[in-house]
Amino acid sequence: MKRIVIRVLAVAAALAVGFVGTVWIDVHRAPADNAGEVVRVTVPAGQPFALLVHRLQGRGLIRSARVLRLYAAATRADRHIHTGTFEFTVGERPVDILRRLVEGDILRVSVTVPEGYAMWEIAGSFRAAAIDSVDMLAAIRNPAERQRREIRAPSLEGYLFPDTYQVAWGATAGEVVEQMLARMDRVFDAELIQLLSEREMTPHEVLTLASIIEAEARVASERPVISAVYHNRLARGMRLEADPTVAYAMDGYRGRLLFRDLEIDSPYNTYRNMGLPPGPICSPGEASIRAAVSPADDVDALYFVARGDGSHVFSRSLREHRQAVEAARRERRAQANG
Repeated sequence: MKRIVIRVLAVAAALAVGFVGTVWIDVHRAPADNAGEVVRVTVPAGQPFALLVHRLQGRGLIRSARVLRLYAAATRADRHIHTGTFEFTVGERPVDILRRLVEGDILRVSVTVPEGYAMWEIAGSFRAAAIDSVDMLAAIRNPAERQRREIRAPSLEGYLFPDTYQVAWGATAGEVVEQMLARMDRVFDAELIQLLSEREMTPHEVLTLASIIEAEARVASERPVISAVYHNRLARGMRLEADPTVAYAMDGYRGRLLFRDLEIDSPYNTYRNMGLPPGPICSPGEASIRAAVSPADDVDALYFVARGDGSHVFSRSLREHRQAVEAARRERRAQANG
């Protein structure tokens, strides 16, 4: 009897080792059919793992749903599956697919938001991540978020930091806006907070001025000088008379402004209204934000006009400015005539 028991246990052990070996081999062996085909699989919250592996088998990503389910149960991996959309390639080993499901290697799309983009341009940028621009605009105008941050402007314009974002496929517009807001929060470090405190400026005022600097500057080195001009005008009680604020009031008009455009009735028209506009007119980059609180020293200019190459001529008096404007016009005419 003792010999029989030993033989039975030996056979059972051999079968178990053989089964484990078969499972191990199967999960480390990739399917050969349709190798190279890219397959997207979305794992919703609460989906049973058994259903997921059957879907993987149905899409040709694994040979046997049963084998992968047994392997995942033995390694307890089935308890740590992430939700989201994954992109797999037919030919990956089942064990690698399982590892990516556990690590949360979800599909992400790279979206770049350039400095100076207005909110409607930002909204359109995330279409590459399958986020509707209307939903993005709604999230940017979200009154609850504005109230939470005590922003009195009509939107989160200017608070969405321009950068390159890795956006999870299937993310909501609200999640993306939170990601951009968090990135802007990191820009306002202890050093910047100290600088704006010394200037007696609020973060909202800094972002508003920075957005105008961003819209005006084409040469990086001129940002602090442009900032100094606006600080000088504010200190003297002069209107900013910044063309980009008028263009913003005209829904982002891109053409050359006419004299009649400067009369548009809008709180964003700094030709008619004193001080800063109600809020930012675009998303400023970090260089413009820091220029807003650190204007160039010893700059007493009150005016500037753009030249054809994007640089500016800065003037201390209205007479000098008018002369610079005429020179800039002659320069542009000469360039247009070849």
